[in-house]
Amino acid sequence: MKKVSGSARPAGFVCAIFMLLLAASAGASQLSADNQAPLPGQRFVINAAELPKVRDQADRGDVVAIRRMADYYLIYEADDAQGIYWLERLGDTGDIEARNNVVEYYTRHPSPANTKRLKEVRTRWGM
Repeated sequence: MKKVSGSARPAGFVCAIFMLLLAASAGASQLSADNQAPLPGQRFVINAAELPKVRDQADRGDVVAIRRMADYYLIYEADDAQGIYWLERLGDTGDIEARNNVVEYYTRHPSPANTKRLKEVRTRWGM
């Protein structure tokens, strides 16, 4: 195998790496705004036109809609009050992970109101 002088790597290896980097940079520069990766949290968006429908479904007890509302407010909107409200509703459906997350939230954010809510949900959920 031919080696590049002064290098421990074969010339073919170096050439292959160069070609891969060249191809990757050319491909990356050709991405349009439409094929870029979504921003973090983007998959949790509920658009303004769809939000009333999803909220109505969640209000009627649709578990998938409740989960979407919790994710939307906690992850996309970063609205803890609304997010925890919906996460509690999800916990009321029997979702163990949601219950644990609600308890963890109230434990990590101590206040007289949160301590009261923590006791209420633990009693309601038999924890």
